[in-house]
Amino acid sequence: MKIGVIADAHGNLAALEAVRDAITAAAPDLVVNLGDLVSGPFDPAGRAELQMRSGYLTIAGNHERQLQDDSQGAFDVLARPILTQEHWTWIEGLPATLSLCNGDVFACHGSPAGGDLEYLLEDVTSVRATLDADAAIRPRLNGIGSASLVLCGHTHTPRMVAVDDVLIVNPGSVGMPCYRDRGGAPAYHGGRQPAGALRHRRAS
Repeated sequence: MKIGVIADAHGNLAALEAVRDAITAAAPDLVVNLGDLVSGPFDPAGRAELQMRSGYLTIAGNHERQLQDDSQGAFDVLARPILTQEHWTWIEGLPATLSLCNGDVFACHGSPAGGDLEYLLEDVTSVRATLDADAAIRPRLNGIGSASLVLCGHTHTPRMVAVDDVLIVNPGSVGMPCYRDRGGAPAYHGGRQPAGALRHRRAS
């Protein structure tokens, strides 16, 4: 089974089109999108259209929730009036998590235990998202069932980490591979735009 994984497109249509083309060339068996889909400064409506027609298995991120909660975040405020009713219906119907491949793969935006605002792999108490210790990551995996592969996004930082018998993969961000944030999370996230696909074999 070959799985393509993307996350955090944030309305960046040009970046998404480039990543889509690379994924198509890689010919994965399925593609999973991990949320934060349209809230961004570039083309929220175009990004929604492409995603809706893509056939990717898609979950909601914190920005999908914030769009519906009337968040006053700049990207949410920008995207909200641009979206059509069809876009809203699609966003409102997205699940928060997915269990795939007969339970062997679990997909979330933040963490399985903490929802869309918790960072699964990182400690964000400093000015940069740094890889956390296994002991801190382990309880955040509560809720994955029998999954041996967990897919997450949210930090915009690509990582692949094994904790016990679980492989955790964050593909980084399609739309904002680095950015500044005035909130309490890291002031800077580094990373590079992912375009590949992940081969996954069930752990024996």
